[in-house]
Amino acid sequence: KRGLPHVHLLLFLHPDNKYPSSDDIDQIISAEIPSHEDDPELYTLVQNHMVHGPCGILQSQSPCTKEGKCSRFYPKIFQPQTLLDSNSHLVYRRRNDGRTISKNGVIIDNGYIVPYNPKLLRKYQAHVNIEWCNQSTSIKYLFKYINKGYDKVTTVMVYDGNDAVQNPSIQNDELK
Repeated sequence: KRGLPHVHLLLFLHPDNKYPSSDDIDQIISAEIPSHEDDPELYTLVQNHMVHGPCGILQSQSPCTKEGKCSRFYPKIFQPQTLLDSNSHLVYRRRNDGRTISKNGVIIDNGYIVPYNPKLLRKYQAHVNIEWCNQSTSIKYLFKYINKGYDKVTTVMVYDGNDAVQNPSIQNDELK
């Protein structure tokens, strides 16, 4: 968290709003470097906020480097289209299109780009990692952050028979 504002947000979509095809997902999530000529603003935002590393053999002192490899499994493999792998995990489209970004003196390709949504990246101009969760293990991964770290919060709201909120801070009955 490094002292920065941090949130994990999980959105459950109505069945009418779910995107079943890889082309639909590619319209929402990108893991590629945009064209500098076509969209210089987005290119700069991706360069400043959405590059993982460099790490691994490119920079062994990086915090995510363990035993000479990235613990977050970067660089990701090139993939011509988004698909589900054999474990039902989404593998985002990362074409080997020759586009690069320079980060800390290292040339980075699409293998090091963190998945993002261009519209959200433009709006917030910050690291906004977007992931498509399509199985219960992904949801479990996200929910583990609710109870992680010193800044967790436990909140309880208790209503009496008249729908008035009582102050539950006097007694914390976790089972109730």
